[in-house]
Amino acid sequence: MARVALVSHDVQAVQGRAGGVGAFVTHWARLLKAHGEDVTIIFVHQDLQSPAIDARWAANYQAWGIGFVDLHSDQQTPERWPEAWAVRLSEKLHPLLADYDIVYFQDWANSAFHTVRAKRFSAERQPVCVTVLHGPSTWVRRGNRSYPKLPDDLHLEYVERYAAEHSDYVLAPSRYLLDWLQAEDWRFRNPPAVLRLPFLPDATPGGTGLVSAPRTKVIFFGRLETRKGFRLFAGGILSMLASHPEISVTLEEIVLLGHEDEAGSVVSLSRQLQRTGLTVTHLGHFDSRQAGGYLAENAAHSVVVIASAFENFPYAVIEASLIPGIELICSRGGGIPEVLGDPNDSRLFEPYPQALAQRLYQALTQPQTEAKPYEFASANQAWLDFHSSVTLPQARPQAPAELPSVCVCIPFFNKARYFEQTLDALAIQTCRDFTVVVMDDGSTDSAALDVFQRMKAKYGPRGWQFLQQENAFVDAARNAAAAQGNSTYLLFLDADDLLPPHALERMLQAAVLSGVDCLVSGSLLFSGDEPPFPTVAHYMPLGMNLVAGLIEPVIFGGPMILVRRSAFEAIGGYRAVRGAAHEDWELQARLVMAGFDSDVLPEYLHHYRQLPDGLAKTSDGFLAKRRIIDCYEEQFSRIGMHGMGGLVYALYRRCQELEGAVREDVPLELRMRLHERLTKMLGKSQ
Repeated sequence: MARVALVSHDVQAVQGRAGGVGAFVTHWARLLKAHGEDVTIIFVHQDLQSPAIDARWAANYQAWGIGFVDLHSDQQTPERWPEAWAVRLSEKLHPLLADYDIVYFQDWANSAFHTVRAKRFSAERQPVCVTVLHGPSTWVRRGNRSYPKLPDDLHLEYVERYAAEHSDYVLAPSRYLLDWLQAEDWRFRNPPAVLRLPFLPDATPGGTGLVSAPRTKVIFFGRLETRKGFRLFAGGILSMLASHPEISVTLEEIVLLGHEDEAGSVVSLSRQLQRTGLTVTHLGHFDSRQAGGYLAENAAHSVVVIASAFENFPYAVIEASLIPGIELICSRGGGIPEVLGDPNDSRLFEPYPQALAQRLYQALTQPQTEAKPYEFASANQAWLDFHSSVTLPQARPQAPAELPSVCVCIPFFNKARYFEQTLDALAIQTCRDFTVVVMDDGSTDSAALDVFQRMKAKYGPRGWQFLQQENAFVDAARNAAAAQGNSTYLLFLDADDLLPPHALERMLQAAVLSGVDCLVSGSLLFSGDEPPFPTVAHYMPLGMNLVAGLIEPVIFGGPMILVRRSAFEAIGGYRAVRGAAHEDWELQARLVMAGFDSDVLPEYLHHYRQLPDGLAKTSDGFLAKRRIIDCYEEQFSRIGMHGMGGLVYALYRRCQELEGAVREDVPLELRMRLHERLTKMLGKSQ
């Protein structure tokens, strides 16, 4: 018996309401339990406190022998950055997964992120991680015709892509969604399998079989959101009645069966449809069981419409198709034809109002023909076969017997005060086989020069090199240090930062296990001259999300960078820009743009000293930002889009300025106008 967890942001325990992801979690959990597994559902959510758990559904899970864990997010704190709520939640989840054998994650805001990232760099036992593709945030936004919020949605998309790419296995219900994601350049470690969706009926669905009674009711079945096609539904109804007004003699009621996900949609639809003289009823409080019961009770005199043109493999179609006597018509959108099993199924209509109107008229006026229900038995078996295959013993990565050679490169300029602490921290590293090159970049302070010579006398006998050059700025000093020797890896470190004793060994081990070309870790930001040093913030980089990095490069990571020498030399090392900071972020961006693999080891192995006169705080801010923009401009210019990097950042800055103006004490009317402009620019409105 395997211990199995199903992690999801959508479950059927919150007020009895859930979408297709919640339905999947219930069906798959019950099927696994019937197969003899120990199953737990872990409900993860962005809220800062637990929502109301439906007592009826909690009792259902208990009766089925399925465990249930509720895990909410924590308050964002200024001591933790950059902010990405999905990353923080995945970190909170990670310790709970240690005792499970297999964990099934869902792709939206994928909570596998921290677990698969930690697993990438570890030889320790970890659960098998499976991501199920239901529809990530980019796909949902596309279907709802909305734009991303910056930079939050860019971070969310990166989390989803990364978690799926580094999961052990990926499963897709429909070929349609998998093809869509691959066209969007989603990548996977192993080829994903298309398995359709499991389904475990509670009992034989109600209904009366084929009927010839007049159909007096049209039911829209689905949530009230753009992606589910409620506007298409309204257009189809109005188009049909305009072409066939005689239908209003027998047609009595239009039912909207689904929760209102878009505020105001029920009122808007009702106003449109009530002009026809028909009764419009909204039933938005049913869970999936109650909705199925309602459809079965009304099957004899209703036509059920599923109008989504942008759909994966909807349970709404599965559930409705299994009700005897139901007259079901569906948009030929997304993966719906795969649910019905035939792209030419007579129940399908093209997703535009006139086609719906024609098909709806036929359904209301012509005799019903027998339709094939969803064939769930073979889908269930495919899921169980997959599950059985991944419960077999899995090969684990082996920790490297030998670590590769590494040279620690330290630029030095007038840093007398903390330099000895930095070198002393290197001297006690658990990894003993490494070299150090310190490059003095033309220091002018006598105390700094004295310390430099004293450290040369102290550590020179170890083979550590202490070299000097005329002042050429930090980029050139790093490059000059890196040019010494022929080690496999280079590790760049500032002359006032500290490393815990195991840092170098752990970084090299992680690089070998993962095969990455470039690696950074989390940073503990600290202050003070002497230990114990107080931590002032935790800096856990998100990773190499190039799109978000143009506007918020802090997500890339700190200045302690482990990089394969061959990759560093291939891009020409650091680009020398005198007076401009952010050379570490630019280096990482250029490596990824050149096709090298860069990642974040999610451990705090870098202690980053905060100084009021540090380069990051004293350098020219415009030049520092400009160097990041320029490395993007190089890529844009290759396709004739000169200036695009600067334009994108300028637009983002303008949005920030507008947001700042909204918060100022300005007249209400002006604040409202500014807020309207801002929300449109940031994609907060459709």
